[in-house]
Amino acid sequence: MEFSGRLTSFSIGDLIQWAGQERRTGALVVRRSRKEKRIYLRDGKVVACLSDDPAEHYGEHLMLHGYLKERQLIEALTYCSHNKERLGVALVKLGLLPTETVEKTLRERVHDAVCDLFLWKRGVFFFEADPPPEEEILPAPLDTMGLVLEGTRWIDEYRRVRQVLVHDNVVLRRGPSWPPDDPTPLDQRIARSVEDGKDLSELYRETRGSYFRFLEATFQLCLNEVLDIATVGEPTAVDTADLSIADLLLEQASEEDRALYTRRRLGLPLDVLERLHPRWVTPPPDEERAELSEALQKMVRAMDGESPLSAILDDDPDTETRQLDYLQLELHRGRLALLPGSPETLDQAAAGEGGEPMPRRWWRKVLKG
Repeated sequence: MEFSGRLTSFSIGDLIQWAGQERRTGALVVRRSRKEKRIYLRDGKVVACLSDDPAEHYGEHLMLHGYLKERQLIEALTYCSHNKERLGVALVKLGLLPTETVEKTLRERVHDAVCDLFLWKRGVFFFEADPPPEEEILPAPLDTMGLVLEGTRWIDEYRRVRQVLVHDNVVLRRGPSWPPDDPTPLDQRIARSVEDGKDLSELYRETRGSYFRFLEATFQLCLNEVLDIATVGEPTAVDTADLSIADLLLEQASEEDRALYTRRRLGLPLDVLERLHPRWVTPPPDEERAELSEALQKMVRAMDGESPLSAILDDDPDTETRQLDYLQLELHRGRLALLPGSPETLDQAAAGEGGEPMPRRWWRKVLKG
């Protein structure tokens, strides 16, 4: 670890400019609480950016901006699982996207993932002189100075947005110009999620993708009077705690021989998962359901918490693989919960043991009722 510190002392723009001027090759790693991003550089230019936040994965970017439907992403992810291919390669081989579109969208996702870091006010960073993974490298690098200028613009725009959407505990409602005229796919996803008193943080959990792009689009919908502010609550605590530099050094030393992102993978064996009861926290909207195959639509209806996963999965191996890919996708998106039993069974067990009143039980808090 050659160089480390806190974002309160060195801004992301300063760090990227330093790497560019020094023509560095390696990874600029930035961590905030439980989130991590790795900006990979080659001779001072950005060639990749990996994030451990599922909301920023490439597949989410493609769906959010209308390049893919969810059923197409599931098809591609299943192909990736069977053939050990990268998602971009699978999309081209399956004929879902041309090579030019894959290269363009990969650049867009890396660009947004880096620029979103400019909004991080707290966190720690360190630089590793490890070369970037070949399978993640963009065909053409991104210019560091261009990223710095765009990231600085994002900071200015973010401040302007926050003059209206002052924090994430702002609840929106439909405005006088509802529905939106000629909406983008991102506008559509935001607009259809504005219901049931959701605040900005809840809307983002359903929208996903770049946090800045979400705020920017929501702000524009408010300016166009498609959306309106219903209530402004108290500011909520944001989980941006700094890590200890000493702890970071120790952690890095213990992780040197580990695979970089193995912690992301689903760690429970299937026989354990099959005993759990899937239950929607936020059910997919009707538009998304209509895009799914008949088998997945049946699975969506069955995931009501009453049945274990073993009773929901299909007997056909190919169908079961697609169902498990869909299950993992929805778990990553935070829209699905896995309970040790049905909510009613858990209520009865807690009542028999003199447990807490129903609204205070953890599974009722997760399911919001």
